[in-house]
Amino acid sequence: MKKLLVVVAMVLATSSAFAAKYGSAGCGLGSMIFEGDQTWWKQVLAATTNGTGLQTIAISLGTSNCDSPAPLKVGQVEAYIEANKVALANDIARGNGETVVGLSNVYGCSNSTEFGKALKMNYKTIFNSAAASSKEITHNINTVAATSCNTTASL
Repeated sequence: MKKLLVVVAMVLATSSAFAAKYGSAGCGLGSMIFEGDQTWWKQVLAATTNGTGLQTIAISLGTSNCDSPAPLKVGQVEAYIEANKVALANDIARGNGETVVGLSNVYGCSNSTEFGKALKMNYKTIFNSAAASSKEITHNINTVAATSCNTTASL
């Protein structure tokens, strides 16, 4: 146990390269409680606080010194669609589901329910053939998103 603490202390003491709004423990509630204090033992306490699950929420929502996640780029959207093609086709046919909600978040749509309805109404256009490529599907979804998402984001 002492060896582990020594290793943690050495890593935290030598990690001045992490100059951000938070210390080496990362963003999250711990970074706010111990803001500006880079002493190793306070960073261990900050990391422990972040480890309660609150850091995950902060990263997802962009709160507690965690920047909002950057929107995905076109190639990443296409990769998401390729990886989830079957589930996405099923969810779009229903007008809801995990992949539709995920896609709604990617596009920055303010209402995933309405986006899901628009996708469902355009199912035959989005999946215009059984052999439609991910690139074609992405293009078709982009067209639907441009008219049905209440956002200024575009991919």
